[in-house]
Amino acid sequence: MAARPPWVLFLGFRGRRPHSDRVHPRCVRLEYPVPAVARAILTLVRHGETSANLEGIWHGSTDAPLTDRGRTQASRVAGWLLQECPDAAALYTSPLLRARDTARAIAESIGLELRVEPSLAEYHLGEWEGKSYRELHENHRLWDQMRRDPDFAPHGGESPRQVTGRVSEALHRIGASHAGERVIVVAHGGALSLALAAILDGDYARWGRVMANCAVSELVLDPAPELLSFNRTDHLDGV
Repeated sequence: MAARPPWVLFLGFRGRRPHSDRVHPRCVRLEYPVPAVARAILTLVRHGETSANLEGIWHGSTDAPLTDRGRTQASRVAGWLLQECPDAAALYTSPLLRARDTARAIAESIGLELRVEPSLAEYHLGEWEGKSYRELHENHRLWDQMRRDPDFAPHGGESPRQVTGRVSEALHRIGASHAGERVIVVAHGGALSLALAAILDGDYARWGRVMANCAVSELVLDPAPELLSFNRTDHLDGV
């Protein structure tokens, strides 16, 4: 399993664990018992590795390509999804290059059209992008300010409230458009973490776990939000 990203060392989020810690041995099929109202299954994939991940730098909205290892990760998750989740009906991605390149590998493997969803982009830190996680923590107290004030935003950047709102709304909108279907969503660790905390715990600052590069998680939103699996990385063994 990939090492925890450096920024999680500084988050210090407290609170409950997600509603469900169950990890199913395979992706949940649509024949898995579901409520009378058909629910969408959102298969969430974090993008592959980038140089910023290796260097401990926040890229946010900054575009960057995958590393060679990141491309291998994308190929691995694409092959795994083809085998384990052949019932996927749609594929959505953040517009940022690292997510689109990861999603493109999945699209070519499964044969799905790539749908770009701007609201899935990573947390934009404005003039603080390109700074190291350590600098953001020690010099700018970013995560302390995020916890204290949901409307805090670096100059030219977004607030936690804005990020949580747009990503949560996008996930709900995608789910509502695909009732009874599986949908693959490729996005980013920071933005997804805030949205999952808000959706599952009602508080963007209550999420203390992080997705590894090209890890797979599963979420349903109706009739009540539930995390079916989180941070599956067995398809990345040896990468």
